[in-house]
Amino acid sequence: MRPPAGTSGGSGAPHRDRDVRPSPLPDFCAGETLLRVLMLAVLLALAITLLRPGTADWTGSLALHALFIFWVVLVSLLILCLLQRALRRAALWAQIVLPPLVPIVNTAVVQDLAERVHLADPELRLPVLGVAAILSLVAMHYLYLQAAWQRETRAVAEAREQAMRARLRPHFLYNSMNTIAGLCRSDPARAEQVTLDLADLFRAAFDGAERHTLRDELELVRGYLRVEQNRLGERLQLDWDCPEQPGLELELPALVLLPLVENAIQHGIAPARVPGELSVRLRPEGTGSVLEIRNSVPTQGATAGTGTATEAVRLQLQHAFGDRMQLDSEQGANEFRVRLRLPAPTAHHERREVQNHGRADRG
Repeated sequence: MRPPAGTSGGSGAPHRDRDVRPSPLPDFCAGETLLRVLMLAVLLALAITLLRPGTADWTGSLALHALFIFWVVLVSLLILCLLQRALRRAALWAQIVLPPLVPIVNTAVVQDLAERVHLADPELRLPVLGVAAILSLVAMHYLYLQAAWQRETRAVAEAREQAMRARLRPHFLYNSMNTIAGLCRSDPARAEQVTLDLADLFRAAFDGAERHTLRDELELVRGYLRVEQNRLGERLQLDWDCPEQPGLELELPALVLLPLVENAIQHGIAPARVPGELSVRLRPEGTGSVLEIRNSVPTQGATAGTGTATEAVRLQLQHAFGDRMQLDSEQGANEFRVRLRLPAPTAHHERREVQNHGRADRG
């Protein structure tokens, strides 16, 4: 039971959100952060070597500069990765001031060691530290901007997901209620089935789950199409071919497939004066799977879509899978086709599914 508003519930849960604040820090332990910083280090070593006059041994000078810069960069990232959790809990000024100091102090230490073994000129100590301070501030600013951009991208993807959930609620509810009302006297059994399918759809829209398996998503799509078949009757000729396969365990953003089928109904089947065909097929391909949605396009009365829903689905899936997914759409003379290539389920998805079921059982 959730405790009433304004009470502690014995655990202090309502006060926990007050301590949670967004951190401007990037993820210093991430591989992409390491890659970005190493690319900057290579460019810096090349620039120093090329701009330094009187360099006879070009490759030797480049190797020496690269060794110096890589040592500072890798040790600094390692230290920041180890301190990352503590830094995120620190005050905001500490999160901004302390990370740039790490590579500056590292540079001073490496410069001192290089002077001891006669690999660096002591007269260049202050210029080296000055350049290190400037570059450290610039690099950290770049990483902070990248982290902010990634947070904004995630927020936009979540907002789009919420908008797509809300998109299901108004017009589809009205049409379904009219269908149920029409079936109550003529076919009570079908009216009951439509009501159950509608309940499943709205449960998925309102329960707040961020991820569903592909199996669950296809079941929701199937329920939606059953509702629409009762409304459209023989005007909707459905070809459903989604056999059992390992790809069904892949986790997707919740309700991500429904807009594709809604578009097929709205722009392909509903405006047609003759029966229209809708095909949903899932096939394994390589290590992943391919979902193909085809719908016939009427020669008259069709309304051209804006592509907004398809683009929103693409952005959501790119946010979830990156370049491991591919979504293509093709408009033909008599049909519209959407082809979605999905990756294979991973152990991470399977572990998260087990955790979700465990939390549901405890609730």
